[in-house]
Amino acid sequence: MSRPRVLCVSSDRSTRATITLSLTDAPVDVIIAPRFVDAVDRINHEPIDAVVIDSRTIANAAALVDAVDAETPTIVYQETDGDTGAVLTRVNGHTDDAESATELANTITEHIAAGTSAELPTALDSDTDRNVAAVRDLPDDLERLVSRVRSRLVDATSPLTVERALREELTAGDRFAFAWVGEYDRGERAIIPWLSDPDVIEWPLQRTFGIGGGEYPLLERAMRTRDLQYRRYDRDDSDAVPFGGRAVERGARSVAVAPLAANGELYGVAVVYATDPIAERERDAIRAIVAAASHVLETIALRGRLEQQERTLHRYERLVETAGDGMYVLDDAGHLMTVNDALVEMTGFSREGLLGEHASILFDREDVEAGTDIIRSLLQRGGGTDTLELNLETKAGGTIPCEAQIAVLVPDGEFFGSVGVLRDVTERKRRERKLRERNERLDAFARIVSHDLRNPLGVAQGYLELLEETNDTEYAEKIHDGLDRMESIIEDVLAIARDGDWAAETEPVDLESLAREAWDHVSTGSVTLSIPATTTLDADRSRLLRLLENCFRNSLEHGVTTESVRVGPLETTENGASSRGFYIEDDGEGLSEELREQVFDRSVSSSTEGLGIGLWIVREVATGHGWSVVATESDTGGARFEFETEAQFSD
Repeated sequence: MSRPRVLCVSSDRSTRATITLSLTDAPVDVIIAPRFVDAVDRINHEPIDAVVIDSRTIANAAALVDAVDAETPTIVYQETDGDTGAVLTRVNGHTDDAESATELANTITEHIAAGTSAELPTALDSDTDRNVAAVRDLPDDLERLVSRVRSRLVDATSPLTVERALREELTAGDRFAFAWVGEYDRGERAIIPWLSDPDVIEWPLQRTFGIGGGEYPLLERAMRTRDLQYRRYDRDDSDAVPFGGRAVERGARSVAVAPLAANGELYGVAVVYATDPIAERERDAIRAIVAAASHVLETIALRGRLEQQERTLHRYERLVETAGDGMYVLDDAGHLMTVNDALVEMTGFSREGLLGEHASILFDREDVEAGTDIIRSLLQRGGGTDTLELNLETKAGGTIPCEAQIAVLVPDGEFFGSVGVLRDVTERKRRERKLRERNERLDAFARIVSHDLRNPLGVAQGYLELLEETNDTEYAEKIHDGLDRMESIIEDVLAIARDGDWAAETEPVDLESLAREAWDHVSTGSVTLSIPATTTLDADRSRLLRLLENCFRNSLEHGVTTESVRVGPLETTENGASSRGFYIEDDGEGLSEELREQVFDRSVSSSTEGLGIGLWIVREVATGHGWSVVATESDTGGARFEFETEAQFSD
């Protein structure tokens, strides 16, 4: 003989564990159902010998009691706030094996908490108490009526199926004259009768009942109290009854209005008419029927919302999979529910490595917070989309600048998550950077024209006036110096404007020969050039020539004590990494430590007569070749510029 099967219905893991452990030593098998719908499915399709319902986590416990066969022992379990632990109440079912049912109750009592009593009432809501009592105390014909309705509701998938089951079963016998079910329309604030079979209904139900104006107090009171309302009436006061005139014509003299409501959600009302007064037990039967119908309507509504959500997500998933940009779907807690192939390719993660993870796997904390703010703003203003620039973090540790289009998922006004479309804007950022650099050059041109050229021009003009007044040739030499200075500035400006890119075409270039050529282009006076060794560089010859000229000019103009300039190859090794390049140094006054950090800025000049752009040109040429340059101090205390042209990293 197989062991009895006890169905434990609770959505709380600890409660399920407590009940299961309490039955460990009992000769029973415990079956778990975490939700109402799971429990109903097991009851309808599996052999169940007893049911334990956790009333704290199963809000529609009354309907579940109704769904259990009357012969199956059903126990409602409720935890308490005090030291007693829990309360057990046997609410329905009678079995021939009384010893087995008693043993089960005693086992739960002994193993769950001391001081519990199978005789104490369970703290269910008032509707549940009435429904339990109705199932337990109804006469046989009413109990059969309730059972027939419940049986028809088991497979109900639409509100009209619920309406038909209630109307046909309630009016099948002689107790009730007519019944109808109406939906509550919140927008219209009205009760609208459902018409599943308009051709077979003799009563004209094509009308609505406004709620809130006091015209139909019975309907309004039932909806407000969420409890069955009953009254007797005659022809004189039939106007207060829905379809009262028609009911009087049909001989009906009493009416019961029961709300269709579950878990705080009001779906409508069921209205039942009778030619005789509706007795208390008949009202209990109506309550039991309506309670079962209410929870079926709740299940239908939940299923409809879930199906709508699934359809919405499916549409988004299809869009996500076929899009060229990276796309994702987040749930309401920010976890990745869907990612497309483009996003997988962009990030380097596998699809399985992303699904279920929080968005912080792809975005840093600030970007996640910014995205959360946008979602909150979209929800507050009622949908739409918004744009956010952020960095997408790859599995390899890199970042991709992206523009994110963000939208929220709010089917039926409930927030389910968000959708994002990520567009790689690396190329756009590159163009913006290039435009910014060109604008910087234009700024440099403007500064040179407005300031650097004006200074030597003003000096030359001053000396010219002195020459005209005194005819002293010493002033003529000063004028020549000013004009030479202006010519040098103009050459630099023209080089920038004409050349644009700082490394157009590269070729192997010998450092020594190009350095000597550049030296010949600069007025060096008595300063000497020393090249102890040479190397071959892959460079744009004309641009590198401009770099050398500016470095030499800087040493000669700003190093007042400079006597020699050295140029040579550079090879260093540090922390396992080696670099190659070249250096240019002098033995002059050198650069202060503070100035070394900013000497390549176009706005910096090392003296009042300095160009302020020569070393900026040096940096631009080096950067255009992909080189790096740093300013440091030579062994003799002068200025030294080191150019790294190649870098290698050892294993």
